[in-house]
Amino acid sequence: MEQDKEREIRKLVVELAQKFLETGLVVRTWGNFSGRLDEDTFVVTPSGRSYESMDPADLVKVSVKDGTALDEDAGKPSSEAPMHALVYHRFPSIKVAAHTHQVYASAISLLNTDIAVPAMWQSLLGTTRIPLSNYGVPGSKTLHGNMNNSIAKSDSNVILMSRHGAFAFAETAADCVRLAEDLERFAVEVYEERLGRKTEKREDINDDTEEEEKLARMFQTTSNEAVAVSADPEVKPWLNRRLKPFLDDFAQICGTSAGQRRGSADVVFDRNRGVAICYGKDIADAKNVRAVLEKNARAANIAELAGTPPLPRWESLAMRLFYKLKYAKRA
Repeated sequence: MEQDKEREIRKLVVELAQKFLETGLVVRTWGNFSGRLDEDTFVVTPSGRSYESMDPADLVKVSVKDGTALDEDAGKPSSEAPMHALVYHRFPSIKVAAHTHQVYASAISLLNTDIAVPAMWQSLLGTTRIPLSNYGVPGSKTLHGNMNNSIAKSDSNVILMSRHGAFAFAETAADCVRLAEDLERFAVEVYEERLGRKTEKREDINDDTEEEEKLARMFQTTSNEAVAVSADPEVKPWLNRRLKPFLDDFAQICGTSAGQRRGSADVVFDRNRGVAICYGKDIADAKNVRAVLEKNARAANIAELAGTPPLPRWESLAMRLFYKLKYAKRA
């Protein structure tokens, strides 16, 4: 019976991850998902694995006590497993948890404060205030310690993670997805209210406008790398300036500073054509770079209003190096 239960929960977590892909709240291998097995254990998605092809057997069994793997031969769990362990340890009723890098929730984390929730949203989000967990390098003890403090001080089942994304946890998979979706709709409202304008985002990171397709073909001058073009209106305010990492995944995936020359990023701004050119080892990688660029631009737009500085250069360089040498190879 216990084996049957575990198989069902493993299947549920894979389906949860794939549902988040379907809704667009996660892309590629970003984020992580988990499901409680019992009082002492849960399963979590492995590090750097595609959710589309993930099998329930790929999930790693982890201790609720500290988020460490219970079977060394079962693979490497997500580096954020200790963060998931925190909610399972503190809340016996919680059965699933999801960490996302969703676009607008990530952007409003640059407001650098808890977010008051208006009355019309309180029943949907289940709280009057969404806490902001202070920044820590991905997978670090600092990040997990900050999350522990936020969980202890709040009644919210959704938490913003500064410069990083969001964390949602619930008693059912359906409630977890709904919470993350409602958080993103609320975050869009906050973003538009602060910027004083309507906004839209690319529905799928693989989508291109006709103009973007045409320019990508023009800029594709070598077979050694692929090109994707961004004509996103939220990027345009930065085409005459340098765009630094306000989100940690920009430092990792795009580089430490984007401008009108290739330099230290896989992004180049063409102010005359009003677009950004994104480079990758293949087209999927180039569109990955573009997706993170467009998200970081939204975060930067919020950061300018809030007076929040970019990540320190040394920290950006360290994350970029780690991503290039280790994580990208696993992914």
